[in-house]
Amino acid sequence: MMKQHIFTLLSILLFTNAGIAQSTGTFTDSRDGQMYKTISFKNPKTGTTITWMTQNLNYKTQNSYAYDDNESNRKEFGLLYTWEAAKKACPNGWHLATDSEWSTLVSEFGGLDKAGEALKSKKGWKDDGNGTNSSGFNALPGGNRKPHGNYRVLGYFGFWWSSTPTDEEGKAWFWDISYGGHDMSIKSKVWRFDADILAGLSVRCVRD
Repeated sequence: MMKQHIFTLLSILLFTNAGIAQSTGTFTDSRDGQMYKTISFKNPKTGTTITWMTQNLNYKTQNSYAYDDNESNRKEFGLLYTWEAAKKACPNGWHLATDSEWSTLVSEFGGLDKAGEALKSKKGWKDDGNGTNSSGFNALPGGNRKPHGNYRVLGYFGFWWSSTPTDEEGKAWFWDISYGGHDMSIKSKVWRFDADILAGLSVRCVRD
């Protein structure tokens, strides 16, 4: 019994190279019955814990789109949302990740130059641009939808809205990870840019 208890604890608690304790779980969205995997990070220096979904949101709402308008893309990559839709799409008790929450996540896994590899999934990225997923975050390259409706870069880039607007009207901050291309030094990088709020990007929800 004691051995089984110890094994259970070890299977739940993981430690990254950055020394961040992690615990995994699941959440079922009562609106449509979809289940999402989650991961909680506790920073031993601050004692604070934050829980993220480790899958892109896939709740259908107005101004949400399957890549290429092909519903079969939803299962793996979730939906792409305009910014206004993204702010309202997370289930009760969750919210669209803020710019600050993204910044904290990236910082905890090596910063802008290194976090990409830890955050990216082990498969699904083109040209061997996969990551180690040592964070458990499982970032996928869901591409995006341009404001005029064209879809692009599925498998090559992942783009995620933050809930934080920029100082420029009609734009908001988002976070971006690349497959790396021929320059593998880019493979581990994470970027922060602004985008037109009518663009369609992926969503990750954070527990309130």
